[in-house]
Amino acid sequence: MPWYYRLISLFILFLFMGCADNQPTIGKKSFADEDNYIVKGIFFIDKNLSKSINIFDNLYLKTDKYVYLEEMIKLSFDNKDYNKTIFLVDDFIKKYPNKKLKVIDYKIYSYIKMKNYQDALKVAKSILKVERDLKVYKIVAYIYIEMKKYEQSIKYLKSAYAISHSPEVLAQMGDIFFKYLKNPNEAISYYQTHIRLYGCESLICNRLAQVYKFLYDYDNLISIYKMLYNSNGNIEYANKIVYLYLENGEYEKALNFIDKYRLGDSFKYRVYQTRFEATKDYQDAYKLYKLSGKMDYFFLYSVYKFNKSPKGLVNLRNLIANLEYLIKKDRNPLYLNYLGYLLIDYDIAPKKGLKLVSEALKEKPDSVEFLDSLAWGYYKLKKCKKAYQIISKIELNDKEIKQHKKLIRRCYDTTKDNKKDCRKSKKR
Repeated sequence: MPWYYRLISLFILFLFMGCADNQPTIGKKSFADEDNYIVKGIFFIDKNLSKSINIFDNLYLKTDKYVYLEEMIKLSFDNKDYNKTIFLVDDFIKKYPNKKLKVIDYKIYSYIKMKNYQDALKVAKSILKVERDLKVYKIVAYIYIEMKKYEQSIKYLKSAYAISHSPEVLAQMGDIFFKYLKNPNEAISYYQTHIRLYGCESLICNRLAQVYKFLYDYDNLISIYKMLYNSNGNIEYANKIVYLYLENGEYEKALNFIDKYRLGDSFKYRVYQTRFEATKDYQDAYKLYKLSGKMDYFFLYSVYKFNKSPKGLVNLRNLIANLEYLIKKDRNPLYLNYLGYLLIDYDIAPKKGLKLVSEALKEKPDSVEFLDSLAWGYYKLKKCKKAYQIISKIELNDKEIKQHKKLIRRCYDTTKDNKKDCRKSKKR
């Protein structure tokens, strides 16, 4: 804390504190330069702690005001002088027993810093014999955690939780059950009870979500994320819910959730995209096209619909019509080649098909698939030598290309043999 903020805080303390038993009025100056000493003491906190402590020591000796002794305790602890801190706390409690809770934790934490856990426990437990103090229960629990005595720690955290119903205390309990005692069900039980009584507080619901995630309990994990989304409207929880539905292949549940909360088309797009990748359902490709306007999805819709439909002239014409619509919008080499190959393979218009494939090859001259289409076009036009010159250079181990190679080679060999026979007859 900057020294000037500390100065303001301490002046406020002096102004509004009342009178302590058998000691001077705190808000009244005991000697003329008292304010100047306070300013110097606070100024040196960030520059020279030892000097600051000495100034407050002088102030305490001159005024006998307990706030200066309290400040010395805090500064000695900050200065890591733990033995001095303990000494000053004992002196403070001896003189001002009714105010010991203001400083006793500095003695406990000093013992903890020195790893003297037994003495720290002894002091803390002596307080709990007199009164149920939330802070001290938490300190004792912390000490037992440092000692790796987790069962004892849980005992004191339960007491702290019974007093406060604090989400922070419960989260610490849950962490110990889950991480150290390897008892996630106990953590779940406490978390669920708290949620039923006090609602889905962010800290507790997120802790419970972590446990469910660790246990791969996705149904309960989704339920918790829904509670969190309902409580704070954070879109990240909606993202997580949709993601889990998609991971489980529960596409309709994802869409119902999106519709219920009106999450919008971007969420639906994710669902359709994921489902299409998994199922190749042409209806999802069409929905993706309608949402995005991307021609690639219209192409996929057309192709997969044709592949899943009964083969026939009507469906083929529909596919060709869709592809012709596509190439009017976009001369994508993929579309050109696909339409060209259909016109060639089904003997509808092989010359036109060959032109389309040739155009596609201008964009991607090294495409093996496009070269295969070109060779197949020449084969359909009975130009077997040209077809063979093209396809013989293709080395891709593809079933359809191998079949094309076989037929084109046979055509080429037959044509070559016929030419030889023709030349022989002419010689005769």
